[in-house]
Amino acid sequence: MRDDGFEVSMVKLCRWFGVARRSVYYRSTKAPPKVRPELAEPIKALIEDEPSFGYRTVAGLLDMNKNTVQRIFQLMGWQVRKRAVGKRPRIEALP
Repeated sequence: MRDDGFEVSMVKLCRWFGVARRSVYYRSTKAPPKVRPELAEPIKALIEDEPSFGYRTVAGLLDMNKNTVQRIFQLMGWQVRKRAVGKRPRIEALP
């Protein structure tokens, strides 16, 4: 509308589209999550030695809270892939 030469206030636009003004002006204030290096370094060292360890094993070996270890795993991208669940393929026996 501005290109056509019409100047419309934000109040009118919000009223026309049925949107609250506070949602138009909203800016998120939440900071991105940070990983403390003193917690991440021992975890990284243990994962490099044994890459198959999950967050529970690492938390148990380092005597750390498992929720903290899992959060660090997820933020750093170290999460171990989950095993496939279901039936394993079997070889069909010949009659």
